[in-house]
Amino acid sequence: MTVIELMDLKVSSFSKTDRRIYEQIKKFPHQFAYNSISEITEKGNLSKAALSRFAKKLGFSGYMEFQYQFCQELKENSISENKVNNADVYSGLLHEVVKTVTPEDLAFIAEKIRNSRRVVIFGTNLSRMAAEVLNISLQFETNVISSLSQNDVPPVHFDSRDLYIFFSAIAGSSHQNLLKELNRNDSGKPYLILITTNSKHPLRHHFDSVFALPSVSLAAGSSIVFSDSFAFMMFNDLLVSYMKNTERGISETPEKENTADMK
Repeated sequence: MTVIELMDLKVSSFSKTDRRIYEQIKKFPHQFAYNSISEITEKGNLSKAALSRFAKKLGFSGYMEFQYQFCQELKENSISENKVNNADVYSGLLHEVVKTVTPEDLAFIAEKIRNSRRVVIFGTNLSRMAAEVLNISLQFETNVISSLSQNDVPPVHFDSRDLYIFFSAIAGSSHQNLLKELNRNDSGKPYLILITTNSKHPLRHHFDSVFALPSVSLAAGSSIVFSDSFAFMMFNDLLVSYMKNTERGISETPEKENTADMK
């Protein structure tokens, strides 16, 4: 039984002073859990003896034991609430990804993958896992040759028949030199796709197509850390599922315009 439940159970036996303490605890729980006894008595116009008697009526040896137990329960409740909130946020994020990525987007990317001579996938840091998962998934696709870039080093030989897919959450600074090198060779440059959670990604203008996924703001002390990874993984799931549910001979999808400033 929690401290609050215990107080609620015994409230009918409380004296007038006990009831006043009870009501203040219910109204200002963190003050009674974390403040010193001197601060509590001063702010609540209570005596130390009254607090001690109140705690003993609840079965504690004194107010210090009562306060310790109450403090632990508040901390546990806070952790539990954060877990629920995080679960809600992640669930909402996945739903937003589903709404953001259209069937036309999936058809376009799938057709690019199927019609390319070779697919090379890039990703670093938190984006690395998404790149690895997509590469593994494409190994099961018929007539699709894919590989995972190591340390942002492209194959020695590449041309316009190749497709390079980049996962980059925020800035992609590690890709900057590679993109400059690729864009110097217009005639033999692979088709470049960026999958990002930053609609204003600083390198977006280097790409032929940009797909911006929703993300979770880390402002205001949010404890959501892996939102970008979750968004990327959901995107992979949608893409791979689409490819499995469509035949190789689907009609040609029109060339997608650069969406760097659109998404």
